[in-house]
Amino acid sequence: MIIFALDGAGYNQFMGAVRSGDAPNIAGVLGREGAGGLFEHAYAAPNALSMLPSSTVADWSAVFTGDPPAWDGVTGDEWFERRQMAFHAPVPISTRDLTDLNRAIADDLVGRQLRVPTLYELLGVDSYVSLMFVYRGANIYTTVGPLTIFDVFSDFLRAKVEDKQPERTVAASVDRNSIPKLIAAIERYGVPNLQVVYFPGIDAYTHGSPHPLAAQTRYIERVTDPLVGQVLDEYRKKNALDGTYIVFIADHGHIPTISDDRHALGAGPDSPFGVVNDVGFRVRPPQVDVSAQQEDFQAVLGYQGFMAYIYLADRSTCPNRGEQCDWSRPPRVKEDLMPVLRALYRANRPGSRYPRLVGTIDLIFSRPPAVPGHVAPPFEIFDGRRLVPIPEYLRRHPRPDLIELDRRMKWLGFGKYGDRAGDIVLLARTGSAVPIEQRYYFAVVPHYSWHGSASAMDSNITFVLAREGGSGASMRRIVQQTAIKDGDDDGYIYEKDLTPMVRAIFHR
Repeated sequence: MIIFALDGAGYNQFMGAVRSGDAPNIAGVLGREGAGGLFEHAYAAPNALSMLPSSTVADWSAVFTGDPPAWDGVTGDEWFERRQMAFHAPVPISTRDLTDLNRAIADDLVGRQLRVPTLYELLGVDSYVSLMFVYRGANIYTTVGPLTIFDVFSDFLRAKVEDKQPERTVAASVDRNSIPKLIAAIERYGVPNLQVVYFPGIDAYTHGSPHPLAAQTRYIERVTDPLVGQVLDEYRKKNALDGTYIVFIADHGHIPTISDDRHALGAGPDSPFGVVNDVGFRVRPPQVDVSAQQEDFQAVLGYQGFMAYIYLADRSTCPNRGEQCDWSRPPRVKEDLMPVLRALYRANRPGSRYPRLVGTIDLIFSRPPAVPGHVAPPFEIFDGRRLVPIPEYLRRHPRPDLIELDRRMKWLGFGKYGDRAGDIVLLARTGSAVPIEQRYYFAVVPHYSWHGSASAMDSNITFVLAREGGSGASMRRIVQQTAIKDGDDDGYIYEKDLTPMVRAIFHR
C-alpha cells in the first residue's frame, strides 16, 4: 500500500485537479469517473470529515492511530500538557518559535506525546515514512534537511506572499526533495508493505496565496501530481504496482481569509491573551519554552487557527507572583473558570472594552474541569449565563454549517486526554456562509486562508482508496464497511477511519 498524505487538500480542490486533465498521474490511478465518488478503480468519499480542530498535527495523529484527539493525546497544532507543565507547538500558531518543529522532525516529538499505538506498530509490517510528523514505529523514516523545512515555516511565519508559480516556491522544493530520499530507501532496502508519502507543500502554498483555493488545485496539478508519478514509476520499475492499494488522504481543507492584523486575532492585549490577563490570571508568554522566572503562570493559551484553547490553573495553589501552580489540580468552577467565560462572552459583545474582539467569536465551549489523566466530560456551549449541552443548544439555535459538531467536539474533549484541549475552547467566526470580511482566526501571523473550524469548507477532506486492477465498487465497500465497523455509521467517513481500514486490508 502507498498512502499519499496531502496536507491541506480539501475534497473539492483535489477533485478539481483530478477532473481538470492536468493531473494525469492521480487521475490515472482512479480511472474513469462514475457517480457518487465512484471511479473505475477507486472510491473518493465525498463525505469524509476531519477531526476537530481541523488542524495538521491533531488530524495526522488521528489518521495514523485511528483514535480521536481526546484518546490519542495530541489535541492540536499547539497544546499544553498539565502534569508536565509543557507547552508543545510542532506547528507554531500563537508563537513564531520553531523549536518544537525541530523536535518533531529530529526527536519524534509527536510520537513521544501519542498515548496509543501508531498504525505502523499495529500492523507489524515493513513501513517506510517520508516527512510525516507521525512516524513512531516505522522501519525507515526519510526526510529532507531541517534547514529546508525551516525555510518553508519561516516563510509561513513571515506571512510571505507566494503569488508565483507553485513550481518555483520553497514549499515545492521540500516536496520535490523528499522523493529522491524515499526512492533511495526503496532501492537500498526494497519495496515496503506500507509506504507513507507526505506532501506538506500543498498547505504552505495555500496559506500564502491570495487566491488560496484555486492556487491549491494548481499546486496539486503542477507539483503534487508529477511527484506522485515518480513514486508510481519506482513501483513499476520494481514490478510492485500491480495489485497495490493506493490512498490519497488529507488532514483538513482551507477557508479563505483576509491576510491582515485586523482578522488575525494575535496574542496582544486586545486578544484572548489580554482578556484572560485582565481577569487576573498570570498568562504564560506565547513561546515554546519559558524561563524559571516565568513558570508562575496561571493560564496558558494555544491557537489552532479557527479555534483557541485556554487552560486555567487553580489559582488558590499559586496566588502570589513567583509561586508555581499545581497544574495537576483542575481549576475551580466558580473562582477560576466562570470569571474567564463571562469576560470572553462580554468581550465579544457590542460595547466591549476590547473593540477588536467584538463579533469575532462564534461559540465558547467549556465543561466542568477534570483531573488530568481522568476522562474529561464533554464540552458544552456557554450562552452568557450557563453551560448548555451541545445537542440542546443546537435544537434551540440550529447550526447546519457546523458539521457533526457534537460528535466531533466529544472526540476532541471527552476522553482520557481530553484535558489537553483546554478548559475553554473558542471558535472564531468563519465559514463559507460568512462574508470573508467577517471571518477571523487565532494566529499571530496573517494569512490568505486558515483551517481549524467545524465548517464544511475546511472539514471536508480528500479520502480516496484505489487499487491497481481493482474495481471502484470494491473500494467503496471496503471504505464504507470500515466506517460502520468503527461505529461511525452516520453517513460520514472520518479521517481516523484510515487506520482500521488499512488494518482490515492487511488482516491485522
